[in-house]
Amino acid sequence: YHLLKGVPREKKDLNYYKDQLAIQLFNRIMSDRINELLQKGEPPFISGGIVFGKFVRSYDRMLVTASAKPGEMQKALTSIYTEALRLQRHGITASELDRAKKNLLTQTETMWKQKDKISNEQYVDAIINHFLENEPMESIDAQWELTQQLLPAINAGELSEMARKWMTDENRVIVVAGPEGKEIKLLTEQETLAIMEEISRSDIKPWEDKSVASSLIDKELKGSPVVSTKPLPGFNAVEWTLANNAKVVYRFADYQKDNVLFQAVSPGGSSLYAPEELPSVMMVSDFAANYGAGAFDATSLKKMLTGKNVNLRPQIAELNEAFTGNSSPKDFETLLQLLYLRFQEPRFDNEAYEALKGRIVAQIANLAKNPQKTMSDSLQLILSCHSPRTRLLNMDFFSEISAAKMEQIYRERFADAGDFTFFIVGNIADSIAKPLVEKYIGSLTDLPRTENWKDNNDCFPSGKTVKEIKVPLQTKKATAVVVVQKRMPWSPVENMKLNVLRDILNLRYTEEIREKEGGSYSVNVSASSDKIPQEEKTLQMAFDTDTGKVAKLKPVLFTEMDKLVKNGPTQEDLDKVVKNLLKDREQAKPNNNYWMNMLRGYYLYNVNYDDAKNFEDILHALTVKDIKKFAGKFFKKANVADLVFLPEN
Repeated sequence: YHLLKGVPREKKDLNYYKDQLAIQLFNRIMSDRINELLQKGEPPFISGGIVFGKFVRSYDRMLVTASAKPGEMQKALTSIYTEALRLQRHGITASELDRAKKNLLTQTETMWKQKDKISNEQYVDAIINHFLENEPMESIDAQWELTQQLLPAINAGELSEMARKWMTDENRVIVVAGPEGKEIKLLTEQETLAIMEEISRSDIKPWEDKSVASSLIDKELKGSPVVSTKPLPGFNAVEWTLANNAKVVYRFADYQKDNVLFQAVSPGGSSLYAPEELPSVMMVSDFAANYGAGAFDATSLKKMLTGKNVNLRPQIAELNEAFTGNSSPKDFETLLQLLYLRFQEPRFDNEAYEALKGRIVAQIANLAKNPQKTMSDSLQLILSCHSPRTRLLNMDFFSEISAAKMEQIYRERFADAGDFTFFIVGNIADSIAKPLVEKYIGSLTDLPRTENWKDNNDCFPSGKTVKEIKVPLQTKKATAVVVVQKRMPWSPVENMKLNVLRDILNLRYTEEIREKEGGSYSVNVSASSDKIPQEEKTLQMAFDTDTGKVAKLKPVLFTEMDKLVKNGPTQEDLDKVVKNLLKDREQAKPNNNYWMNMLRGYYLYNVNYDDAKNFEDILHALTVKDIKKFAGKFFKKANVADLVFLPEN
């Protein structure tokens, strides 16, 4: 439900900017409170929020909302309204405000340090808001100075009083909404008001903000030294091998001044597990990220990281397991401390497990009739030949997961640091990074084992598969999806030809389907070139259109493919595509992500994609004849899935 209060906004002085900072602090604090509620054994709702912000131009609103589990609307309303009244009666605590201030200051400082990376879109948005809504249009330097100046002047009492003014019974609108169905029972107006009245008469205690420890790791770590150093001159990088067999690839890059990227990758992944284990494998990352680390649950860990720009998350993909993260240079040691805890002292929390599982299951139940999910599920099953390894997110899926199985899988995947390659790219000097690497990564366990991914002979339907699938759509539209797959050699030259083919088709479909026929806003064209577990190339095309037009427009996809096989592209289209790919390449280079991708690609494929011979030189040399020849090879005897999704009625 909503609490709405019209508030005409004056924006002429520092008081307005101070109020905007106060609103940001308030929203952070309430978000943390709601997230803490959701970590407990039986969360009262799937998601919720108590947020102050824009309603319509020149007016603000307080929004109090909760998304209920099926059949639990009363529980959700009771919980979220209790939190709203707790705020109204007791306000916020000084410790909550202090953490929010530190986090906001860190975020603003990061933006300021990386001001040369502010995009044109951000500048345009600021200009639009200034002219349409009279918002101040200060520079990032001014924002940083004002934030430092005004944050100390905001206290808990003042912010609590602001929140009380936002929480009024005037201009209040209550909305109860849910899906249609005989089995669905929504709260009536009388029931809703009665619940709120009962809560308003109850005794609600102040929010208890628990304190946390002062250090993530409180013991001495033995570490291990770098025993060999291998220069990587093609990347201006270096590979360190530690005494515990961990390999660390380091590259200094100051394109983003306040950013260090981190990845750790080991071969294996979900490919090593049987189909019945895959549900637990697929959910490990989500659950582990919500358990916390070491002695700290998710809530206390978040408090421990107050004011720090650091993020680290485990992942299990099909062919590898990994940690991905980032930090500011000053918080790089904290990132490595988190890495140590997630390797050596992973936390498994049954209460957090039950809480997250309950919320996800409720979300899946609500999605059961979602047509987009139905289409996605159908596509996955068809393109994998209904493989037992294709597991869909449904109620059966969650009956097969368990906390014990996920713990076993996590410990297996992240047990052996000697099997990992660690990548560090960012604005941190080697004189700082190297001793920290030796201390923390050097203290990780090395096991006497060697692993690799497993080829499970994933299937793509052979020949041509044509299907028309009926979906319970509210909007009467058709979705056409065509996927072309072919086993073909992997190489930088052949991969680039596929990318050029993709972009040329995108131009042709835009002209023929969007511009000439007005049949769709856009045709999405994507391509992939896989080397492992099998060398194959895939091209996928999809668009939405009116049900009456799909029979006419879908053949256009194949007509344009046939034209490329017969005649190749026009020189004009080839020039456009090459120019755009070269431009995108130049724009990508001065970014840490670019160099992380280059290093990962080198270690995975043994190819230096930063070398012009593997990119620019290939593009400059491509001819119309080359693309025509490639199109002929790719489309000849390729496997094709030709699908249309239509409304049931």
